[in-house]
Amino acid sequence: MLILELKKTKFLNLLLASIIIPLLANVFGLINYLSNVEILVLEWKSLWTQVTLFYFSFFLIPLIAIVVASLWSVEHKANLKLIRISPIKNISFIISKGIWSLLIIALTQMYFLLLFYLEGKFICHFSDTDFGIYIYHISLSIVLSMPMIFVFQFLAIKIKSLGIIVLLSTFTSILGFALTTQNIFPLLAKVMGLNYLSLWLNNGRFINTQTLTLLFAFAIAEIIVFSYLANKSLKYEK
Repeated sequence: MLILELKKTKFLNLLLASIIIPLLANVFGLINYLSNVEILVLEWKSLWTQVTLFYFSFFLIPLIAIVVASLWSVEHKANLKLIRISPIKNISFIISKGIWSLLIIALTQMYFLLLFYLEGKFICHFSDTDFGIYIYHISLSIVLSMPMIFVFQFLAIKIKSLGIIVLLSTFTSILGFALTTQNIFPLLAKVMGLNYLSLWLNNGRFINTQTLTLLFAFAIAEIIVFSYLANKSLKYEK
């Protein structure tokens, strides 16, 4: 299945989004850091807060949506018929596209971290530092991207238009930001793990075990629910 998905994938949209969005986030973050270098005095940590400020809060979820919708756009050209008449179970297509989406997002996040390192090392001329916390945050962002991948798989099956998917992903980012910043219902702040993670990027700290457990519990629940909805959406209606 994974080999089949690889053969069907059109990489141009994926490549452009995966390269340009992290690059822009790093460039704008670097410019903002250099413009306020007299205030932002913590070198690597200060630069990290600037490059991740908007990327994790608002750009990463639309990037996931673009990746997922691009993978499903191939199937929409045949109105999903090739999947629906295939002897292979529908859930196998959903899982294989989910794996490819996760792999692309993982590579994109590592590319984002590489850009951050190159900026700090060769443009800002920072001294060497322990990168453990940054690798931790990037690794966690990859894991927490999984529920968003399945959310947008469901939406990408129901909606053909990439533009509408991106618009919905933008609203999702805004909703996630609102949930994580409100203090009325603290539990809701952990429903969207990527947005919650964005709040921790400025702290330079590891997330405690109890909070991680809640984040993973919500993530697993969301994966199960939206996998079921995506699978149901691929079935012919009588």
